[in-house]
Amino acid sequence: MFLIIGQDFARAEGPPVSTKPDELQVFIEEAFENNPEIKAAREQWKAAQKRVPQASALPDPTAGYAYMGPSPDTLNGPEMQRYEFEQMVPFPGKLVGRRNAAKAEVTAIEAKMKAVEREVIFKVSESYYDLVTTQKSIAFIGEIKGVLKRSQAALQARYVTNKAMQSELLKTQMAIAENTQRLFDLEQKRDTLKFLLQSLLNRASPVEIETQDLHLPTVKLVWEEVQRKAQENRPELKESAAMVKKSRHDLNLARLENAPDFSIGFEYSRIDAGDSTSLNAGQDAWMIPIKITLPIWQNRIGSAIEEAHANLSAAQAQLKQAENSSEYEVKAAYYRFITAQKTVLLYESTLMPQAQLMIQSDKAGYEAGQENVEDFTSSQIIYLNTKVAYYEALANALKELAALQQEVGKDLIEETSYETIP
Repeated sequence: MFLIIGQDFARAEGPPVSTKPDELQVFIEEAFENNPEIKAAREQWKAAQKRVPQASALPDPTAGYAYMGPSPDTLNGPEMQRYEFEQMVPFPGKLVGRRNAAKAEVTAIEAKMKAVEREVIFKVSESYYDLVTTQKSIAFIGEIKGVLKRSQAALQARYVTNKAMQSELLKTQMAIAENTQRLFDLEQKRDTLKFLLQSLLNRASPVEIETQDLHLPTVKLVWEEVQRKAQENRPELKESAAMVKKSRHDLNLARLENAPDFSIGFEYSRIDAGDSTSLNAGQDAWMIPIKITLPIWQNRIGSAIEEAHANLSAAQAQLKQAENSSEYEVKAAYYRFITAQKTVLLYESTLMPQAQLMIQSDKAGYEAGQENVEDFTSSQIIYLNTKVAYYEALANALKELAALQQEVGKDLIEETSYETIP
């Protein structure tokens, strides 16, 4: 790769740094703190976590009090009042199953939250790269207009002395108008991107960035390694796998509905002595009642089991679809990045050096009187347009790398060095 210094090329390699520009990293951290979509996803995850202790909790006990009207007689005397307490206890395994199902749902919601975070990272990165490139392009198009205006002035002077044709002057004026239109479009795009970043960062005012260079990390990605990382980290796969696990727990719970639940209680009766002549006259009574449910309505239980079976089959099918989609989407993103990377290398190794050599050659010829101003102007414009196209290709490669990392669910480059054309 090459670095333009004045009119010369030199080899340049920066020190190991983060794979994201410092300014972009600040924006990403700000989005993590303030983006409303991320906040909503995190709150949903927190809410899901609170369902775990609820799912494994015992049902509320019941307590009762009965005041007797015409008090029923007992051997010890008339019963005046009764106090009752009862606790329902689900069949062993039900509470654990409910807890496990709730925990699996938490895992699925956490994976969904991670997917939202990766999506926001990608949107911020994409907007940032586009904004930097647009500002660079505005500067380059401004230079092109300056070159064309100088050429126009020279042609006008020659036209007055009949040394230039009117068509040449008109072509130059048309080129100036076309590049003015390009500037209008780029300025509109720049302002739109600023507002997009403002929305992603949840700021009150539009975002302003420093004009800085973009750098493509010198990275070689091996498909098998990218595929392995995607299988381990892709949020969509984790979410689908967690839903299969939850569906299995739900099926086991449905089957456990065939088992009875228990309740144990305590009753205390206050006895009045009344007219009883018993030795235990007036002695209070108590008892411990034990009850079980009778799961006999198979139309309810059987239907619930069949529903759980169907939900499990659906979750397994969704997991398979997620695996198929993952392989396609990750592979497509991988090859898009490889192609974009090759395009950048083509500009850096061939197109930019050729444009630089052409402008140097035409400049030397112009200064020696062997080239006319139109040829020199043309080579300058070609060079500046090549720089515009290079930055667009560079931004596209960086966006494709960000998209690939979003699809994988993990940053593929922790630390690297950069080589750049400013």
